[in-house]
Amino acid sequence: MCSKLLVVCALIAFVCLPLANSLTCYTCTGPADCKNPRTHTCSDATANLTSNYLRVHHQFVPELKSTSYNCLGLDYIYATNNSVVHKVYGCVHPNAQACSLYLKPEYSSWRKSKCNTCSGNNCNKSPAGKMSSSVFTIAATALAVMLSKIYA
Repeated sequence: MCSKLLVVCALIAFVCLPLANSLTCYTCTGPADCKNPRTHTCSDATANLTSNYLRVHHQFVPELKSTSYNCLGLDYIYATNNSVVHKVYGCVHPNAQACSLYLKPEYSSWRKSKCNTCSGNNCNKSPAGKMSSSVFTIAATALAVMLSKIYA
């Protein structure tokens, strides 16, 4: 009985361990770069790097420290011809309010075409067709219940 319980606990830990890992986000800093974005695990350093990129074009970007993060997807287009002029994707501090930042006056010809923050792994690029982490949690719970019924 004890060995069966140990096997069930090990399986649950094996399934749930990846869910406890840190958030990962797509990261890129321009239209060409964002055609093949990289993924990074969020940390204070990666969130501050995204904030530094935001400071190039935005006013009043706060300096923050945090242990929680969101993914950011931000696209700007020229207001005159709707061509994509700038993109920033990466990890951000939740309190940075990245989608509410004001552009510097010299970029007044730009218009925000997309801005979203999200909290799922790699959720900041083409979210359609991606499963959220809650799907894995539900599957792990169902597996744990089935295994407990089998081995109990």
